[in-house]
Amino acid sequence: MKKRRMSGPGVFLSRGLLAVLLVLCFLPIMIMLNMSVKQHVMIANDFWGLPRSFYWTNYMKAWKFILRPIMNSILVCGISLVLILIVVSLSGFAFGKMDFKGRRVLYMLVLAVMMIPYTLQIIPTYNIVSGMHLLNTYWALIIPYVSGQQIFGIILAESFYRELPVDMFEAARIDGAGEGYSFLHIALPLSKPILATVGITSVVAMYNDYIWPTVAMTGGDEIKTFCQIVFNNAAGKGSNDMGLLAAAFVIGTVPLLIAVSSCMKYYVQGMIVGAVKG
Repeated sequence: MKKRRMSGPGVFLSRGLLAVLLVLCFLPIMIMLNMSVKQHVMIANDFWGLPRSFYWTNYMKAWKFILRPIMNSILVCGISLVLILIVVSLSGFAFGKMDFKGRRVLYMLVLAVMMIPYTLQIIPTYNIVSGMHLLNTYWALIIPYVSGQQIFGIILAESFYRELPVDMFEAARIDGAGEGYSFLHIALPLSKPILATVGITSVVAMYNDYIWPTVAMTGGDEIKTFCQIVFNNAAGKGSNDMGLLAAAFVIGTVPLLIAVSSCMKYYVQGMIVGAVKG
């Protein structure tokens, strides 16, 4: 039996609205790509016009300009991600599958931390990092990132581990396996989708963060992150070559695109599992 195609004013209106939203979403990206292959003079004189010839020099200049900041961001995100996944997997398993005194109280405290706005934590975090003499070091970013990004991951992992069948862990205990063996050989291999979801959301948030690096990294440009360097120059604190800055933005998004696309399969699985079990 053939399905009857939906028609009517509502269908055309919804599709038209969807098309407008898609254009609005992709328009800034297209403008950025267009600017990245134009000279600064052409951008100033004919902003909306297409380039008469591609000015690839912008990308060569941008590569030298942001290579070190991109490597700084990748280093910070890489170390932070490893620590976040370790903490999230262990804490999620402890809250989801282990019964110990004070478990509910500790979990409620973790939930309470999520209710505190990010901006209210900046000054206390700065005082702590300053007291530890870590300002203008990579650890000034890594430690706050690990402590802040783990909260959402713990809640997501706890929900996942709690819904795993109890029979698997009981069978492992009968065979003499302890909690550590059950975690490493049963729970952890099954939690790839959830950990991928936590990893992607954390990396995107850390790589795109501008506020905290600006507060904690006030030294030379050699230790600053990608967003710091590019956003500062875009705000007028440095180069005013808009073509160069647009090319820098394009190059800077490549590591993030690679990281997200490589884990997209597990990310979608983790979102589905979290939606069903959460």
